[in-house]
This record gives sequence, structure tokens and C-alpha cells, in this order.
Amino acid sequence: MTALLAKGGPLNPVFLEVMTVSIIYGAVLVACRGRAGRFDQRISWVLSYVFVVWFYLAVARITPALGTALRDGPLLAADEALFGRTPAVFLERTATAWLTDLMSLCYMTYHLYLPVAVVHAAAVSNMAARRLMIYLFTGFAIGFAGYLLVPAIGPARAFPELFHASLAGGTLWRCIDQVVTKGSSGYDCFPSLHVLIACILLDHDWRHVRWRFWIMVFPSMGLLISTIYLRYHYGVDVLAGLLFFLVIRAIFLKTGRMEARVAG
Repeated sequence: MTALLAKGGPLNPVFLEVMTVSIIYGAVLVACRGRAGRFDQRISWVLSYVFVVWFYLAVARITPALGTALRDGPLLAADEALFGRTPAVFLERTATAWLTDLMSLCYMTYHLYLPVAVVHAAAVSNMAARRLMIYLFTGFAIGFAGYLLVPAIGPARAFPELFHASLAGGTLWRCIDQVVTKGSSGYDCFPSLHVLIACILLDHDWRHVRWRFWIMVFPSMGLLISTIYLRYHYGVDVLAGLLFFLVIRAIFLKTGRMEARVAG
């Protein structure tokens, strides 16, 4: 908010939006924590999810308001240094209409997996659910920081000349691509939150909700590939998502063991 205030002044509409929503969100969280009941805990979790959705969409307004330069060039250069070319170029050889449709479906499973996990956690409201919420929102905080510090629009939009042709796909692909394009924050490349959050959910489900893990593990593997295949992300975006997941996971496992020792 400080950067928005310095850039556009106190009457900047984006600054006023961010300040207003943040104050309301913070006030409700404080009120819920003050009572510390299970119902209040559920409200805070659902509200936090709504705040995450709002902030993700608000990045489309915050980034232009901050005037931050796009980082597609450095991200492409990083890919070329690591892989020779950005991985989406290599996957162009495998592109077919049916595979594009399948990858689109895998990509969209994230938008089902996440809300289902949040609603389920609010319903059971146990210690595992509490840890999942902290786990998730830590991941989102890191991801959103990356979006604001390293804004990028992805290889398909930033460097269309790298590809010989547009992706071949059927009606399903065209519909999903429209949904993604219109519902995107626009600057949501680094790190890949699709990868980071999907890994967090799978890690939690393996330990606490095994039946959901087995339902989602294969679509989530397809989701990881789809981020590159559909030309939404650079290779370093995916690597960063995986790296941040491993760091967060290590921290949470360590704190979990400490809490268990204290409780014992």
C-alpha cells in the first residue's frame, strides 16, 4: 500500500481499493480471533480464501498502478540459460487438438481442487485443517509477492514469434482459454501458483485426506505439464513454484514436529 500511495497519491482508486479491502479483511479476522470459536475459525478461513481470490484479480490493477516493468525478458533469458530455449517451444512438437483439450482440462482442475479443499477444511475444522490453511496462505503470500516483484505475461503473449503457429485445439480449449484470459490477473507467471498450491494440497492430502490425493494426483501431474504446454509459463516459473513448495514444506514439517513435542 505504501508503494501505491507514493506512486498515485491518497486518491488513487487502486490505493483506495486495496486499503479498504485490507482494512475490512483485517477487522473481520481480528473479530474472529477474539472469539476463537470453531464457527469463527471457519469464517476466517473462508474469508481468507475470498481475500486471496480478490487479491489475485486485483494484481491486474495493482501492477499497472505501480508502473513496474515487465520481466518477461529476464525470465526468457533464464530459460534459455537453463534449457537452451523456453520449454514451451520444445512441447510445440507434441501439440495436437485432443492433447490441447486434455491439457486445458488438467489446468482447470486447480480451480476445482482449491475451493473443494478449503470448504472441506472449514467443514472438518480440526488441527490438520488449521495447518492446511496456514500452509496454503503462506504459499499464496509468497506467490503474490512474486507477481508484484516479477510481473510477466507469459511466453505466448510476450514472445509469439517463438512459436510456429497458435495452439491447435477444439471448442473446449477455446472456451477454457477465454476463461483463463478474462479471469487472469494478467501478470501471474513467477512463480507458478498452479504448481505451488497444487503441490501443497497434494502434500496435505497424502497425509490427511488420502482418498482425495488419489483422485487429484494424476490431474495435478497433467496440470504441471499444462502450464508449459499451454504457453502460460516459463520453465523457471515452474521450477520456482516447486522450490518454494519444498522450502515451505520443510519449514512446516519442522514446526509440526516441534508442536508435537510440546504437546507431548
